[in-house]
Amino acid sequence: MRKFILVLLFIFLFFLNIYADKPKYVFLVVCDGMSVSNEIALSNFLYGKGKQLIWNTFPVQTFMTTWSINSYKGTYSENNFDSENGYDTNLAGTMPYPYYKSEQAERYFKDSVSTDYAAAATAMSTGKKVYNNSFCYDTKTDKTIENITDKINEKKEYNVALVTTDNFYNYVAAGFLSHNKSKNNYSKIAEEILSKIKPEIIVGQNDIYEMNKVAASNGYYVLDYPEINEPQVFDLLNKKIFVRLKNYYVPYPIEYFTLESFVYRNIDTKFSKVVSDTTRLLLEKNKPFFMLVDITDVSKANCENDYNKMLGAMYELNETIKKIYDLINSNYNGMSFDNSIIIVVSAYSAGMLRFNAYLPRGNLPRPNILFNRKTIIKADTNINYRTKYNINELVGCYSIGAKSNLFKKYINEKNIIDNTDIYNVLSDIFIND
Repeated sequence: MRKFILVLLFIFLFFLNIYADKPKYVFLVVCDGMSVSNEIALSNFLYGKGKQLIWNTFPVQTFMTTWSINSYKGTYSENNFDSENGYDTNLAGTMPYPYYKSEQAERYFKDSVSTDYAAAATAMSTGKKVYNNSFCYDTKTDKTIENITDKINEKKEYNVALVTTDNFYNYVAAGFLSHNKSKNNYSKIAEEILSKIKPEIIVGQNDIYEMNKVAASNGYYVLDYPEINEPQVFDLLNKKIFVRLKNYYVPYPIEYFTLESFVYRNIDTKFSKVVSDTTRLLLEKNKPFFMLVDITDVSKANCENDYNKMLGAMYELNETIKKIYDLINSNYNGMSFDNSIIIVVSAYSAGMLRFNAYLPRGNLPRPNILFNRKTIIKADTNINYRTKYNINELVGCYSIGAKSNLFKKYINEKNIIDNTDIYNVLSDIFIND
């Protein structure tokens, strides 16, 4: 009998240790469209040199391929493919610009087909490559693909939360929380998120008015930010919460700044505070959580070739990650880097930003206006964008905290991972014991 009790105790302690070894709080911060040159641009503006952003201090720092099946040269087979046919390191290099630059690489980026946000999100959430335009959907078999959120929900060990700068049914956010043949089926995607996936907390914009009613009918308490901080919200911790993000605009850089480097309007919502407030509310629910944070404005700015707007969006990203880092580092409500992990990754590169000259701290590009017979052409001697679209370029991936060493399993000899490895790491954390 005593031996039997000891065996039961051993089994109990064994499984207890497995669970205790898992991170309780997982933050995946995705920035749509962020190139490494965007990172260097913000770092130069704030500090006068590169690699000074918060994630540049993280122990895990690697580059990541983002190609989709559309990018693949030849016939793609899930069980038999060569990743070099998706991203050719011989032509494009093993490091992104500005660490590596050649005319051959520049031509490759201009000529090769890139991923879109739907295929990039699907790769990160399912571990599978798909064609552009679909969220977690195999257009060949006409079937949905199970994603990491589906698997987390099945196990019921973690709450899931979404915080996005955009509509909650768009960009990378939708690729973790829905399954659809077309990324443009906004209403169906929104309805699936609210009625089937049902994250514990959703914070994002919403341009489909009837979704407010859909949220309420599916048990969500619907409110506008910043009402998330009002006392009655903390009395509703047993309810799911849908927060409509309003008055969010990226800040604007101040040239030759002294104290404040970026300016917000008085009515502007700071996204870093939104994420911080959501984290505090999640912690009050007394359950481990997975928070997906999606920042989309870097992609928009790059596709508009708007350097100042890009800096503002990058600044919001850096401030958001600093907020998360500080909460964990201060041991807020039991969080620590022994039980929490931050993963920062770009979904894809956009805009092909290139530097013609070094911009010192606090300096912004100065366009020269050239007069043509019919038009005014703005040319900049300091920087230039070479496209208004996504490109098949390596992007950055960074991590710190509990189980961040899992990335070492997937980083190859060239210091590169694939975007499907984001799923692999998340699966190791949430699913694989």
